[in-house]
Amino acid sequence: MKDLTKTDEIYDVPLAWIYADEDFNCRTEITDESVMTLAQSIEIHGLQTPIQLQSMEGLPDKKPFRIIAGHRRFAAAQLLGQERIKATVAKIINEQQAKLLNLSENIDRKNLTPYEEALALASIFPADTSLVKMSQILKRSREWCRRRMMILKYPTDVQMGFHVNLLGVRDALVLDSLPEAVRTDAARRLMNQRKDKDKNDIPMGTVKQRWPHRSTTEIKKLRDYFLRKNINGLPPKILAWVLGIIDTPSVKALTRDAEKDNTKALYIDET
Repeated sequence: MKDLTKTDEIYDVPLAWIYADEDFNCRTEITDESVMTLAQSIEIHGLQTPIQLQSMEGLPDKKPFRIIAGHRRFAAAQLLGQERIKATVAKIINEQQAKLLNLSENIDRKNLTPYEEALALASIFPADTSLVKMSQILKRSREWCRRRMMILKYPTDVQMGFHVNLLGVRDALVLDSLPEAVRTDAARRLMNQRKDKDKNDIPMGTVKQRWPHRSTTEIKKLRDYFLRKNINGLPPKILAWVLGIIDTPSVKALTRDAEKDNTKALYIDET
């Protein structure tokens, strides 16, 4: 979005002149570990990408600039004890444009979680903004925007699932295909499953698998339950087929009986 900022010229700006507004940054958290890692890289290779600044009045300590993009790079420069940092300066920019630049750079660097992206969209665009307009301004697909806006429909605990990688945008799409009454429970169930297992064991986008695969013992117990209830036809036969006790032709034969007489299909003696 260079057309908004006209920031081609690079300056050496004193760090003391720069205000880092963490509430403005669409990244909800900058970890000490990530800053240390970046500082080590800067110390070896130098700063590869200048930070972006906005000239503003009324900032704390009368500082003339606010960071638009590059909060982590700024923190790394502070950690290294540097006095100046390379930066571009936006000369004419409004608050929405500044937030768009902050979001755009973080998206391009793949630094944001789906939750952070959703919060940024809600901060930038009025609630009645159409997906078409949002898509045009961001230069992202309508589907990209829609999936992120879905996240904000959930309770806080589920939203945080999208922040800590227990849920992904593919999950948001599949969840949206479920009846509204069960979406939140389905999301929470999937989050709990991923907490208890290696996250890679349950790929993103598998929300429709509502329960784990049944064990052989569970299948046998259900079959025995049917027999105790004198349900001696198709249901236990299918479970017997799953267990490998009977063959496919036997199940198909009973199914043909069910087409003729449903009651008969349920109460044939189990032999």
